[in-house]
Amino acid sequence: MRRHDIAPRDYMSWLVIFVSLTPLGLAVAADEPANTTYPQISETACPVKVLSIPGRSGNEVTAVVRQPPGRGPFPAIILLHGGLSPYPLQALKQESQMRPNYTRFLAAGFLIVVPTFRSREENPQTRDALDDCLAVVDYVKKMPVVDSSSVAVLGGSGGGSLALELAGETDLCAIVAGEPASVLFTGLMVRGMSDRGPAFQETMRNPKDHYTPELQKFTRAKVAQIHCPVLIVHGNIHPLKIINQEIIVPEMKAAGKSVEYIEYAGQQHGFWWGAADGVVGQKVFDDAMRFLKPTLKTQPVAIDESLITRTPAGRERGEQGADKARGQGRGKRNKKN
Repeated sequence: MRRHDIAPRDYMSWLVIFVSLTPLGLAVAADEPANTTYPQISETACPVKVLSIPGRSGNEVTAVVRQPPGRGPFPAIILLHGGLSPYPLQALKQESQMRPNYTRFLAAGFLIVVPTFRSREENPQTRDALDDCLAVVDYVKKMPVVDSSSVAVLGGSGGGSLALELAGETDLCAIVAGEPASVLFTGLMVRGMSDRGPAFQETMRNPKDHYTPELQKFTRAKVAQIHCPVLIVHGNIHPLKIINQEIIVPEMKAAGKSVEYIEYAGQQHGFWWGAADGVVGQKVFDDAMRFLKPTLKTQPVAIDESLITRTPAGRERGEQGADKARGQGRGKRNKKN
């Protein structure tokens, strides 16, 4: 849940290749030059538009959208940030322009939507953030340029938990969850529990010890509602791997849900956005595209290469700027991934 070096400097020069050595999938490394790039698309070609979406509680939900050139219809992907706190508008704009796996989806031909949502700091189990995300999904499906049957969600950490919730509460073609903060989804994190406190840390280390019959019933009811394919991408460092490997994936498999789990060895929390290790970021995107494409009625059509500037992958100034923008107006406790 905490940021844990969301975008550390590029420190690996090897490629992670996946082989099915276990039911969950195991990542192994092979030497390969880290010469990966990511696309940047100008605002002239694909403007950054700000949306104010009516929320379900009479509130307004802020999002930015970038659309490939043309009239569509396009597949769409909604990209959910992590943490428990809203992001400022400037961060949403910068991430839509600078986060490598955001711009990769745009360049591939997806309409991308980058929303924020109400806080879950005071009460991690509030529906406020989920209701905001449902309002975004409803809005995107009604956009004239979007094929409503080709809408996917990618969320990370706190946003990954929301993606799991959305998979059970609305019709999506598929979701991708990056190290989902399933302490939220399962109800293990409750009001008054600080993510820096000993109770939370103990729950993270030993989630099965706290997974009571009541929480099992609560979680299984949510899992039962999931009706689209789910891809979970995970590193092997962050302690969220424990709850996701020991509870979430087994519960989904026991319920007969379509779930795929891929582990990327040595990756820090936040790696799925592609800004930390360029090679692994590209691999996450490739895995997500391979997973999503069969679920899309409308296939993405790549943007003309003449509209794209290729930038060396890794931690870029733009991502650092987005980090700074995310911190504006938020206290130290709220600095999540």
